Amino acid sequence: MFAYLSNGIRIYYEEKGENKENNVILIHHLAGSVNSWKYMFPQMLEKYRVIVYDLRGHGRSSIPPSAYKIEDHAEDLKNLIEELNVKDPILVGHSIGTLIAIEYALHNYVKKLILIGALYKAPNPEPYQKYVSIAMNLGMSALAEYRRSQGEFSDALINNPTAWRDLVSVYNENTPIGYKYSVEGLLSARDYSNDLSKIDEETLLIYGDNDKLSANIQVFQNNLKRINVKVLNGYGHFLNFEAPLVLTNLILDFLR
Repeated sequence: MFAYLSNGIRIYYEEKGENKENNVILIHHLAGSVNSWKYMFPQMLEKYRVIVYDLRGHGRSSIPPSAYKIEDHAEDLKNLIEELNVKDPILVGHSIGTLIAIEYALHNYVKKLILIGALYKAPNPEPYQKYVSIAMNLGMSALAEYRRSQGEFSDALINNPTAWRDLVSVYNENTPIGYKYSVEGLLSARDYSNDLSKIDEETLLIYGDNDKLSANIQVFQNNLKRINVKVLNGYGHFLNFEAPLVLTNLILDFLR
């Protein structure tokens, strides 16, 4: 389904589950889509109303011709929440989705916060310049293959044919230009480390131990007031494909 937001953005979303007292919103990774959550979405429906959506510039959502700042994504999320009449949302963010969840939670109430492969500031821009060049010239599949050739994905991802195929599939749901604008916005993200202490909600932080972003754990532990940390041994950044059932059970246990 599509939501036509008051800021002019069209967002593709899917929602299932009848329990409108318990609302979970899943915010995907860069170059992801609603299908980034395809193994987790069904497992959560018994107790929760679950909403997944394509970020602007991704999947079937609008591709405005400018860089998408984290604040823009958070505004889209706020408008979508209002459009769907979601009360007391539980936000689950992955990668760039963690920055969006943090930005939203700093200005709006959330019931709980779950951050997977979390960032607290813009990543190193150098590799992303190469990523954008490859995507624009050769396409999204070539980008995935390039990143694999550079050793940027965990063995748990590249040695699992299903997981690898799933990642490439969601990459291919995205356009190079949408990816370019998304990267430009990500690289302009501010440093949220000093703002994390303003978040009062209970937060679950999850990493694979082979995820290079797990180096961020200390920043979150030092600044978030109510934090639970889980590290999954033998996995990398894309836990949604590498270990979806383990990840889902961690989340459900936290939400009980």
